[in-house]
Amino acid sequence: MEKLKAEALARARAQIAERIARFCTNLSPQEFEALLDRMAGIQCKYESLGLIQSDRKRSPTTGERKRFS
Repeated sequence: MEKLKAEALARARAQIAERIARFCTNLSPQEFEALLDRMAGIQCKYESLGLIQSDRKRSPTTGERKRFS
C-alpha cells in the first residue's frame, strides 16, 4: 500500500511540476520542492477520497480556450 501511495505522489509531483514550473521562477529550489510536496499531497488526498479523478482529461484553462479559439 505504501509503495502505491509513493508512486501516486511521485506521479502527481511530476505532473504538477510540469504545469507550474514556469510560474514559479521566483521560488528557490527548496521552496519549489516544498510547494510540490504540498500540492501533490493535496491532490492524492482528494483522489483517494474520490473527489477528483486523475485519469480524466482536464478542462482547458480560460487562457487556453482564448488562445485556441
